[in-house]
Amino acid sequence: MTEPNSTQPIAEGIDEIPTRASAHKALVVSVATGMLVGPGVLIWKSGPPALTAFLERNANAAILLQDNGLTSVLLLWCSVFAIVGAACGVCGILSLIRIRPTYHLLRVALMLVYPAVGGFVVVVWMAISALLHGEIEIDEAAQDRATAIILWWKLCWPSLAIGIYTGWLHALLRKRSVYAAFSGKAGPPMTGDWILENWRTHGRDPRARRSFYSSFITHIMVLIVIPFLLQIGGCVEPYRVPKGSGNPVVAMIKVVKPKKKKKKTLTLRPNSAILFDIPDLDDTEVDRMMEEQTQNTYQASVNAKAGKMGKGGGTKGGWPEGMDDYKVRFIRLDHGGAGWDDGMNHTAADVNFLRGFAQATGFGKTASKGESHSIAQLARYPDDGFPPFVFLTGNRSIGRVSSSDLKILRDYCLNGGLLIVDAGSPEFDRSFKQFIRQVFPDKQLLDIADDDMLYQLPYGFPNGAPAFWHHGGRRALGLKHEGRWITFYHPGDMNDAWKSPGYSDVTPEMRDAAMHLGVNLVYYAFNQWNDAVAKKRK
Repeated sequence: MTEPNSTQPIAEGIDEIPTRASAHKALVVSVATGMLVGPGVLIWKSGPPALTAFLERNANAAILLQDNGLTSVLLLWCSVFAIVGAACGVCGILSLIRIRPTYHLLRVALMLVYPAVGGFVVVVWMAISALLHGEIEIDEAAQDRATAIILWWKLCWPSLAIGIYTGWLHALLRKRSVYAAFSGKAGPPMTGDWILENWRTHGRDPRARRSFYSSFITHIMVLIVIPFLLQIGGCVEPYRVPKGSGNPVVAMIKVVKPKKKKKKTLTLRPNSAILFDIPDLDDTEVDRMMEEQTQNTYQASVNAKAGKMGKGGGTKGGWPEGMDDYKVRFIRLDHGGAGWDDGMNHTAADVNFLRGFAQATGFGKTASKGESHSIAQLARYPDDGFPPFVFLTGNRSIGRVSSSDLKILRDYCLNGGLLIVDAGSPEFDRSFKQFIRQVFPDKQLLDIADDDMLYQLPYGFPNGAPAFWHHGGRRALGLKHEGRWITFYHPGDMNDAWKSPGYSDVTPEMRDAAMHLGVNLVYYAFNQWNDAVAKKRK
């Protein structure tokens, strides 16, 4: 056997590395190589059942992969990993006898790992690309390049980790001290010494090496980590509703109608030869009613103060399934369209509402600012800590929402959440009505009656919800499921009425009415949340 090449350039200071035999490092390489049998057996055992389950859930994907022959190739590669793992295990045990032949056996075993890892990564990418080009949904979710990369990473990161682990073992095996332990021959540093020392010291040109590291890490972040984080939507904090027992007192909201000005009319002599009767096109009965309703001012009565909000009939307020360490939060959904965050900036609509809610109810532990969530984040909440309500608004069309997000939003509403939607413009009104038909194709928006519970507690609205700017009509609409409102759609931009004075054209009375309507919606949402959580905890 010839001695491995030892003429590689070395980093400055490498000559100081000991070149005598190291039995300890040789033992580490032998044991670590033998441990590769574990991942090989694990992939062989778990890979085929996982693939079978995936194909059973996705019939179209199963047909496509079968036609392309990729199913059998994926199963074959699971067996390849098992064979390579077994080879590493045997060679690792044999290398405990430190002679040159077992040293070279270790090298051969480690070399087999690279094609196994590379082949698996390529085959998985071919399968995912075939599904992407065939426009096949995976687990009822449409796929694009970003989701394809994320799926590839989820499937391949264990094998890539094995490849990196093997590379470290290979470099360690090529150190002079390890080679000397097997051959009994000392000498100058070898390739492994050079690689590991360069990695530790950044080599002769630290700037170039650090630049390489930075480039590598940046590519990993952009191609894998960031899309993965966007997919999972980030971490969420469970929603904490105030714990206790309450029974709210009704506070009525009355409508103050403006004084009508007597309209001047022109009267002609009845005995005139010609009678000119030209009606005013803007003076029809319908127009007069519309103008009258538009000018209505909603004003809280002098006794309009909520009682101890909550459920359970107690006097201290709160909900039986809530938490002592509660925090009332305001969560908006980021749908990607223009104006989804209208009110989160210096206009302070979210903050003003939270402050108004605390003042009206006595629940003072509220968030200091509003939050924004992607729809995907709703799926990350625990069953007993999901948000009782989420808020959706906009000034233009709703952004692009994936089929998986539509399902997540639907499940959120059906499982106890309330979607509060507020129209910021006529364009948003049209876009939302199309959007909600995608979320709930089996349901229709219903007119919410004036005597509905939404308008009774803790504040009473005898004429239903005030519409303010009438972007989407004059009546609030909603969707119901099993007798419970799961979507409340306000057509008149109450979000605008929550903004600080000077940013919207509303009277103080209208602002109070908008706040009180919001309190009613939150109260209703907390009640439904309490029922849903109580059912899940049984």
